[in-house]
Order: sequence, then structure tokens, then C-alpha cells
Amino acid sequence: MRTYPLMLNLQGKRVVVVGGGTVGTRKVRELLAAGADVTVVDHGSCCDSPADGVKPLTERYRPEHLEGAAVVFACTDDREMNARIAADARQLGALVNAADQPEDCDFFVPATAGDHDVVVAVGTGGASPALAGRLARLLSDALPARVGEYAAALADIRRRLLACDTTEADRRRILIRLAGEEGHRAFLDGGVEALKKLAEETLEDG
Repeated sequence: MRTYPLMLNLQGKRVVVVGGGTVGTRKVRELLAAGADVTVVDHGSCCDSPADGVKPLTERYRPEHLEGAAVVFACTDDREMNARIAADARQLGALVNAADQPEDCDFFVPATAGDHDVVVAVGTGGASPALAGRLARLLSDALPARVGEYAAALADIRRRLLACDTTEADRRRILIRLAGEEGHRAFLDGGVEALKKLAEETLEDG
């Protein structure tokens, strides 16, 4: 299945996970890391000790549980229930992912590799999560050293350039150079200050 890749900003958004087993617990952990406002609906005992930041509802699922949700995860061990949850979510305008049921998914959760805000995602359109995971591990080994810190430093310089009197052409030229191999080496050798110096040199050369 050909899908459209994107990165969702779930900061402060309501996300409902129905089912608190192994799959649901993993989803909750990832959603909390993304800053989502997470509600877990499960009538079993898994909600007795919820993770910090999670609203647990130890109840049998009802469509009302999904009201106001931006995203819904159907993670029960009942395929018919997951399909019903997916239908309810779509009726309410929420995006839904049903575990191991591609036909009931609006999106698929990719395998990821990364460091802090740098995330590389691999998807197979639901065809083979195992293959996606293998490819993500290969990509993880190929990521540049300290790439998360490097990206944060680039973001800081980009903000500074946007705040000062530089043209769009100059900003583009500087940021492309800093994001290249030369910029990465400068960062590893001298941190943010080395990147700032390279930015100044690039502006002067222009």
C-alpha cells in the first residue's frame, strides 16, 4: 500500500489508546515521549498502575471514549472490536491505527532510528513491520555522530539568522554549508561556536 509520509505534532493533543496490553503499553510510552495527552481505555488490570501523564479508564470501551481525540490506537486482542473502534474513530474525525489490521488503519507507525529530535522513519505500508525494523536498525548505524546535538545547534543558528538582517539567499547558502560534512566536522571539533564561525565566514565569502 502506497502511503504518504509525515511527522505528526501531538504535543498537547488528546490521543486514546484502547487496550493496555503489550502493544498498547508500547504505544503509550512513545506517545508520552511525543508530548501527547494520553487516555488508556481498558477494563482489565493494566490501568491499575498507569504511567505518569496517562489518564486511565478501567472501563469497557464505548464510542464516547473517543470524543475529542486527534488520534486513536485500537490495541485490543479482538479483531472485531478493533474494527469497531476504527469505524467509531473515523466517524468522529480522528485518525486511527488498529494493531495488525492494515485494512482498519488510516496510518501505520513506522520503525524509527534517531537521536533526540532527529528521527529517521521506515515504513512498508503495513506489509512487513519486521522488515521496517531491520532497515531502521541499519540506518541507526549510519547516522552521524552526535546528530541530535548537531541538529539543535543548527536550529539555534537558523533562529539567529532569521532574527538578523540577512537575505533569504544568504541564509540558504549558510545553512546548506553548515548542514554538510564540513559543518558536521566543525561541530564535532568545536561545537556551536565553530558553527557560528563557519556561518560568519560563509556570509563574508558571499
